[in-house]
Amino acid sequence: MPAPFTSPVARSVPFDNTTNGYTSLNVQDAIEESALITSAKSRYVLLAHYGGNASTGRFLEMFPAQASNTAPIFLEQSTNIYNVTLQTTATSATCTMSVYDLNVSSTVPVYSISLAAQKRKSLTGMPLATMAAGALLAIKVSSGSINTPLFQITLGAA
Repeated sequence: MPAPFTSPVARSVPFDNTTNGYTSLNVQDAIEESALITSAKSRYVLLAHYGGNASTGRFLEMFPAQASNTAPIFLEQSTNIYNVTLQTTATSATCTMSVYDLNVSSTVPVYSISLAAQKRKSLTGMPLATMAAGALLAIKVSSGSINTPLFQITLGAA
């Protein structure tokens, strides 16, 4: 039958929720529950970088080459930080890179990651930190120096 046609079959097929954390009792409800879970857990990645040697106090840039303190990322809703990765093109670097909510402070970070004579480091958590709705996200070298840093941050709804 041509669209739009909804079959009552999915509602009549039982769904086993004993081992998967779902509350649905039929297939149709499980499909809808999956959509809600997926949208609540969607994540996105932001990249920040600097094309030279970045030392203490340097804010990294985000597309299109705007310093993150003058053009911070506005987070409309409360947002979790799930992963941060910091890397350099140099053999190794010793520095600390920090994430800031400029609404709160440009000197007290929300979260930091450090390299100690390393080329890259990645940290993952559930979540690592949470930023409030309306936060202005910026990324800065809070100590040390790093040559051509690339900072990747994975965010998602809190």
